[in-house]
Amino acid sequence: MLLQFVQLNDPDTNMLKTYYFVCLSFFLITTVYVQCNAFVYDIKAGGWLKPHSLPATWIDAFLECQNEDSVLASPLNKGLAETLRTQIGQLQGSDIYLGVHDFHSKGLFVSVEGVPLSAMDLRLDSQNDEEGHLDCLTMSANGSVHYSSCSHPLPFICYRHDNEFINECDYEYQYNEQMGRCYKVHVQEEAWTRAYEICASEGGHLVILNDEEEAKIVKNMFPANEGIQFHIGLRAWGPERIWTTIHGESINDVFNHWNTSQPDNWYGSQDRASYLRNGYMDDVQPWTVAMFVCEKSPK
Repeated sequence: MLLQFVQLNDPDTNMLKTYYFVCLSFFLITTVYVQCNAFVYDIKAGGWLKPHSLPATWIDAFLECQNEDSVLASPLNKGLAETLRTQIGQLQGSDIYLGVHDFHSKGLFVSVEGVPLSAMDLRLDSQNDEEGHLDCLTMSANGSVHYSSCSHPLPFICYRHDNEFINECDYEYQYNEQMGRCYKVHVQEEAWTRAYEICASEGGHLVILNDEEEAKIVKNMFPANEGIQFHIGLRAWGPERIWTTIHGESINDVFNHWNTSQPDNWYGSQDRASYLRNGYMDDVQPWTVAMFVCEKSPK
């Protein structure tokens, strides 16, 4: 077919040639696209989405999106919220899991990117979580959002984006010109969960060591002769212990130099990470007390 197309030189066949060329090109491009990447770009959402009709628990949905270099979608803005409602309709109208949870701190719901509930575009159902058993959020086709158990298998949507959430540098944060970020050292030792809450209350988050350069900067923040470790925004998920940052980034994409023989999951309960004075990481329990560093973007 392609050889016949090349041999069409008659002027009367120009339109036919163009038609064949467009159709063939579209076929080839579409075929490669479908085989290599099932994500579809949506202008309203400002990113790429991939619906998963096969139900999964929240943790499994979260990990599946991680494996696809994406995050479990949340209604971070009006456009994304509208797109999610449309996608739910294509999933036979079933509720879907949102990437919103309170696993880091009970009752403090945030997206996997660290965006608090109050900053999202959603209509939360009046249902209360009186018994404290509902750790995740789901969305219906009509746009209503509900507290839910994380263990019931539901469809979900993965999302890729490049959004940057900007905060002001205040609360005694110090600007680091090299990283273009603001940091604050909390010398008062707290459990990992409490440290997470304090950073969130200040409009920031537990420090994420993105690379060796940032790790060296944070290492220099240790007070002289005081404390051996900082809590950092890194934790493990599931029995497979998949390590991600609190913003959903894979550990393979950030600083990940562990101390000797670590992580060892001592007593089976070490699913949070700390950064040691010697420049390496250790796994710790959620209730381990340590100093910590909060981080935020400059205005």
